[in-house]
Formats: sequence, structure tokens, C-alpha cells
Amino acid sequence: MFANRRSKQRYLTPRRPTLSRQLIASGYPFEDEYGYSRAVRVGDQVFVSGTTARLPHLDGNAYAQARAALELVADALAQAGAGLRHVVRTVVYVVDMADAPLVAQAHLEAFGRVRPASTLVQVAALTPAAARVEVEAIAVIAD
Repeated sequence: MFANRRSKQRYLTPRRPTLSRQLIASGYPFEDEYGYSRAVRVGDQVFVSGTTARLPHLDGNAYAQARAALELVADALAQAGAGLRHVVRTVVYVVDMADAPLVAQAHLEAFGRVRPASTLVQVAALTPAAARVEVEAIAVIAD
């Protein structure tokens, strides 16, 4: 008796459409070493991995590093068919909370009126070791 009900429920349950998955690579060697993508697009959502500045920007202060990281985030979003205007959430990691004003300035300049939800977290260290800031982002393509 119960088996028939389950069979009918499975039959009547609509199947979810299969969403395509697009992997975005930036060519950064650590992507292959660690086994991750710079970004992944699934449907209308784009998830950008934590991104730090690269040389020569790693020699700069937290503002310069945040700007460089945000430019890399923007590049990954563009490869996925999105832009900074689509970002709905960022998580920013810093090794020194005293850098927060510099990082906030770069974040505001990048996003302006977009004003995504955001979290700022202090961590003990980042990779590469010279990194002071790391930014990850989630975007929803809604236009």
C-alpha cells in the first residue's frame, strides 16, 4: 500500500531542469595545484573564489591590493557574462583590521551604488604570504 503512494509521488514530482555549470579559470597556477576554479557560473548565479592581488600589486598597501583583487574579481565576472553591478555579496578577509579603512575605500570605489551585502573578517594569514586582502563575491545576473 505505501509503496504505491511513493511511486505515485515520485511520478508526480516535477523534475528540476538541469542547470549548466561554467568553470572560469584565470591561469593562476594555484588553481590547478589546489583544484579550484576562479569562478563558477550556475544558471544566473556566479560564485567568485577568494581572490588576492598578484605581483606587482602584492608590494602595495591594503588599498592597492584590494583594488587589484577587485579588478581580478571583475575580470572573472566578465568571463561569466556578469559585472560588478551584479554582485549581491562580498566577503573580504584582511590580515590586519587596521587596514579596514583602506579596504573599505577600494570596495566603495568598485561598487558605488551597487552596495552588495558584505562581511569583513580578520584572519591570521593569507596565501600568498604577502597578501593583506582577499575578496570573494557572489553575483546574480538579473538583467
